[in-house]
Amino acid sequence: MSDSPSSPPRRPKGHQPLFFADPAIDHLHSAFLILATELAVAFDRIDTLERLAERQGIVRAEIDDFVPDAEAQLQRAARRADIAERLLKPFRDYRDDLFERAAHSAGKESREVP
Repeated sequence: MSDSPSSPPRRPKGHQPLFFADPAIDHLHSAFLILATELAVAFDRIDTLERLAERQGIVRAEIDDFVPDAEAQLQRAARRADIAERLLKPFRDYRDDLFERAAHSAGKESREVP
């Protein structure tokens, strides 16, 4: 037995609950919920920041005219990539599951051949 711990699985095992007859619709539903959650949090943070900025005497026109520096642009790009990764995860999981089932089926068929 190896001393190193095994890595956890990439996604939960077992049957995932379906809410719609078509699994593709379930994946769209999951992506929509992820996006809606992100958007709601972003709107709350924007509202908070704008209210705090107004208290400090910063007007919304200054916010609208703001140009981020290179570091801020990199951080924003990383955040967008993270959101895209989470948004696309249900679709990747579905694709991976299809590949795993196809590989498993292919392995079964080759063993069944006399």
